[in-house]
Amino acid sequence: MVKLKKYRVHKAICNVCNGNGFVKVMKEDAEPHVHQCWECDSEGEFYVYEPKVSKHDVADNDDSNTDKLLH
Repeated sequence: MVKLKKYRVHKAICNVCNGNGFVKVMKEDAEPHVHQCWECDSEGEFYVYEPKVSKHDVADNDDSNTDKLLH
């Protein structure tokens, strides 16, 4: 049986550490502390799973669609 891929997978840069993997935490009257990023587990990027949209799922309301004109 063939496995159907339902999701499109791609990598995205972490917004918390900006791809560095580490976050500098500033406290009042103290030295800055460097911590590992809690959002991406210090990898700097993470996987994003987006559902695939098939041709049949999209509404066919666009008049500029040329697929309807082919015979």
